[in-house]
Amino acid sequence: MFWRKDGEELHDNVDQGETLPNHDGSFQMSVDLDVPAGDWGKYQCVFQLSGVGDKVLVLDSAEIKTNTGNPLLLIIGAAVAALLLLLIAGIGFLVYRRRNANKNSPSPASSAELTQLNQPSQ
Repeated sequence: MFWRKDGEELHDNVDQGETLPNHDGSFQMSVDLDVPAGDWGKYQCVFQLSGVGDKVLVLDSAEIKTNTGNPLLLIIGAAVAALLLLLIAGIGFLVYRRRNANKNSPSPASSAELTQLNQPSQ
């Protein structure tokens, strides 16, 4: 398997992956190449199969899925994640303050102690 551009075999900037066996006796392999979006029609992936001959796949952006995502969706997702983290941190801080406020506040005095304190000393 190899890449061609305008009929010429490419070797520069091509990442030849491993050939991996499948459980059914077939195999899989990858040959990676970064192709500029406007030039897709100039590139071909060529499969050389013994007894079958060459199979040529011309790149068509309508048929090939890419790993590139919509940048707007990524930005929105990051913003939502950041807001959720801030909300969780804020709730955690409020719970922490409330628990520590209950531990550090002085306990109310009993009414007998208050009565003794309010009486004039003799």
